Amino acid sequence: MRWKVWAAALLVVTGLGGGAWALGLLPGPSSCTGGTVRVSVAAQPEIAPALRDVASRFNVEEHRVGGRCVRARVTAVAPAEFARRPELRRHADAWVPESSVWLGIVRDAGGKDVPSGGTSLAETPVVLAMTRPVAEEFAADRVAMSWKLLFKDKADGVGLARRAADPAVGISGAVAMLAVDQTGGKAGDVAAALRASAPSPTDDASGGSAAVLTGLTTAGRLDRSLVVTTEQAAVAYNDAHRPNPVTPIVPDEGTLMLDHPYAVTARDRRHRDAAAAFGDALGARSARNALQQAGFRAPDGTFGDAYARDHGLSATPPRALRFPTSKELAEALSSWKR
Repeated sequence: MRWKVWAAALLVVTGLGGGAWALGLLPGPSSCTGGTVRVSVAAQPEIAPALRDVASRFNVEEHRVGGRCVRARVTAVAPAEFARRPELRRHADAWVPESSVWLGIVRDAGGKDVPSGGTSLAETPVVLAMTRPVAEEFAADRVAMSWKLLFKDKADGVGLARRAADPAVGISGAVAMLAVDQTGGKAGDVAAALRASAPSPTDDASGGSAAVLTGLTTAGRLDRSLVVTTEQAAVAYNDAHRPNPVTPIVPDEGTLMLDHPYAVTARDRRHRDAAAAFGDALGARSARNALQQAGFRAPDGTFGDAYARDHGLSATPPRALRFPTSKELAEALSSWKR
């Protein structure tokens, strides 16, 4: 499986079932007399707020398993932290990392408390982002929006301040290394520049795709900031930084998507069934709408037409990069550590 290929290479450098309702997980207006089953969900910080909104509605609706009410609680946890700390995994009934890659990382490191796969809740492409003035300058100068910009010090004679997340904490950084290799560059040639400006895990909750956006306004006066992030992180940034938006652009060669899997990690049957009930709720239309409002695409990579138009984004999935071989991935990622 392709995500297992990613996981194996990342280690070089560093079920959700469909029959939940058949098990008696039925919503109802009446109170539950048999007590409460509390479901703890550890989620990627960027997606956690939307999942909390879904959990709030879920809890009011009084879903039940085995006669007991189910209550869901979502906590933002950086995937690298969740992967590193077994005690966090012991207290979680489900995990939503940014990518299925993380499931393989934990399992290959001996964490058999994490399943090999999950159900994608939402996708978001890895993109190049810049401020609107820089995007307008690029367009006026007819600068190609290519991954090749990552291995250039200048674009049309103007310096570039490039930034990406450390692949050990943000999968968008791993995609950047892969894209460089696929578009005629060598990851090792640009990793030093990207590594020097990568956010640390203390920059925000994850040190990943969202954290790199904090560097957009810190480039030298004559440099153009260019960061590798996700489309969703750019949308969220814009909502919080009006009227100074950033422009996310899918490079001409294409990109890879982060799939945000919902993986049930509970050990006992009751909590597994309860976690599956919440997982079913996350597939409802109201949950899809909440995730879209947070900037996430549907699991098939699409946006609603109106939402895409309002945000200046494409409603259809972006062109995909070629999926790398395990050797290509290992070489690209190991370059970050040199």
